[in-house]
Amino acid sequence: MCRVLDVKPSSYYNWINRGVSNQQIHRNQCELLVRVAHDETKQRYGCERLHAHLAGQGHHISQYMVRRIKKEYGIVCRRHKRFKVTTNSNHNKLIYPNLLDQKFDTSRPNEAWVSDIT
Repeated sequence: MCRVLDVKPSSYYNWINRGVSNQQIHRNQCELLVRVAHDETKQRYGCERLHAHLAGQGHHISQYMVRRIKKEYGIVCRRHKRFKVTTNSNHNKLIYPNLLDQKFDTSRPNEAWVSDIT
């Protein structure tokens, strides 16, 4: 395999026995902290607020690192839908009376007609 990949065997075994670097350990810890903080904040905080949340807990992770971790691992915020008003009840138009008054029992056909706006 070393011949195919054009790598010296001593380099391969050095790579195998090297272990995890301190930088990679720090990245893994930051990733774990960002994931936990993201879940704690109900998946609603962006990079800036998540950075402030982590700083408030005493973790010193840069805002750039938080942004990079969120992008790298696909951590996205949940978005909420804005309430849209569809009915305007404040008007001076004619309001028709409710003749049935929720009494749908009739004695003969074609006595009352109802419909549904949906």
